[in-house]
Amino acid sequence: MFTVSDIISDVQRGIAANNMIETYFTYRLVYFINENGKGRKCYVDTPYENLRQSLENIIRKNLSTTNTVVIAAVSVRKNREIVSLLSRAYGFDLGEYFRKICESKEKDNINSYYGRRKAQWC
Repeated sequence: MFTVSDIISDVQRGIAANNMIETYFTYRLVYFINENGKGRKCYVDTPYENLRQSLENIIRKNLSTTNTVVIAAVSVRKNREIVSLLSRAYGFDLGEYFRKICESKEKDNINSYYGRRKAQWC
């Protein structure tokens, strides 16, 4: 399961690898909304300062129990070339999120049954 912080970290590695100053560029976020076997490609242009907010808005506005969102690319135009800053695509799925929560709850129940203390990770 991925987070927006994972994407930001990957973008920052891409910026460092391409020897760029992040505030000089406009970032294009390419994402797909997949529903009922059909995908719709969308994009948003944003400055670096709004990168996190833009990613959160994409996920918040488009993710539901009936569809998934995939952040496919974050790119910039540098010296007339398009430079990709992500090393992979990042998928978001509420079904995966709910499975993770259920697994965690199940582990907590097993640990309390055997008298073990629950782990504090939040």
